[in-house]
Amino acid sequence: MMRLFRFPVLLLLVGGVLVVSTVAHFWITDRLGISRAFYSVEAVSTRWSINCSAGSPDWMHDAVRRAIGDNYSLSNQLAYIDWGGHLHHCESGWLRGMLTSPRLNHEHRFRYASTTKLFTADTILKLVDAGQLSLDDRLVDLLPEIGPVVDGRLASVTIEHLLMHRAGFDRIRSPDPMFLDGQRPWCPYNIGQLARMRLDFAPGERQVYSNLGYCLLGMVIERVTGESYRAWVSREYALDDADIRFVDGGFFDDEVSYDFRNSDVYGEWYSKYFDFNALSSAAGLSGSAEALARVVRGMVLRSSLNLTSYDVSPDCDETVLRSCYGYAFYKLRKPKRDFYIHVQPGFLYGMSAVALVDSKGGVLVWLGNGMPRAGDAVGDNMTVHLLDVLTDHYARQAGE
Repeated sequence: MMRLFRFPVLLLLVGGVLVVSTVAHFWITDRLGISRAFYSVEAVSTRWSINCSAGSPDWMHDAVRRAIGDNYSLSNQLAYIDWGGHLHHCESGWLRGMLTSPRLNHEHRFRYASTTKLFTADTILKLVDAGQLSLDDRLVDLLPEIGPVVDGRLASVTIEHLLMHRAGFDRIRSPDPMFLDGQRPWCPYNIGQLARMRLDFAPGERQVYSNLGYCLLGMVIERVTGESYRAWVSREYALDDADIRFVDGGFFDDEVSYDFRNSDVYGEWYSKYFDFNALSSAAGLSGSAEALARVVRGMVLRSSLNLTSYDVSPDCDETVLRSCYGYAFYKLRKPKRDFYIHVQPGFLYGMSAVALVDSKGGVLVWLGNGMPRAGDAVGDNMTVHLLDVLTDHYARQAGE
């Protein structure tokens, strides 16, 4: 009897050892795979943490659920200022580890990534409005130290070309000098390098998103104002009052922990490999979604030239993502609908963002601590979803 009793126990022990050793093996050899497989379990648990401010539209709660499910972001902030100026916000997840750290709140910090470009574009427009700059000004005239250029087309690059991603830089055909692993960008430190470049297409010929273009705009701002980019932007937008801060690589104490499980290359240490001072005007700021929404609303409420004043190229399709760039924003609408949004997405390893202004005057910012899986365009799932819900929201408001 004793032997019969021991046999099942032995089987259980052997089975347990096999399970533990198998999990340990895959954790060592494919930790990301295990972590990705476990995400769906974490997502279900995190949905219960969603918290929205009183009176927030129901679609905001659903949008955060969508961010958790489709955008692989457990910790999220969503801030929305409606056309009447009323602020609503929702959050999900935790500041650090799930259930082992404080719940995320509306004041915690995320990196703004490329939504920083809105500050650069708005600053340029302010200088144009003040008569200190013109959209037709040539880059080589504003930065004469560029010197004689190898590619004569560079001489025709204007401020408007840079703002609208039409300056001739194509980061698919030529490496993006702002994000070369472990290499110091030549912009803004060695502008003479630009003189030796050959453009990928003629200025104004088409649109291709460019971080380099916004680094160059940061240099223009410094030349026109006589101040460093960081100093001018900090004062003009009262960044201290909004608790918006420039990133210098390392993470702040009040900053969310980012999720790198969908990154095959970079982890938390990525911040040591990029020059965030050089990225100041393209992807350098951090803060909360609420703080960014408030600042962007102030930008678009200016009665004079502002971020939404642009005319899109006649050959672009406003129903296609990233087809119709304006001043940092691109314009997007659903087919056969008058309602549209101006969008600026953002991405850094382990996080995603979307900042938008709708055609009724509403401002919305989403910040998430995850990133899509390989093959998914950054922020596209969330952008399309937000366009859908906002279109329906305003249709209901209008009684359509």
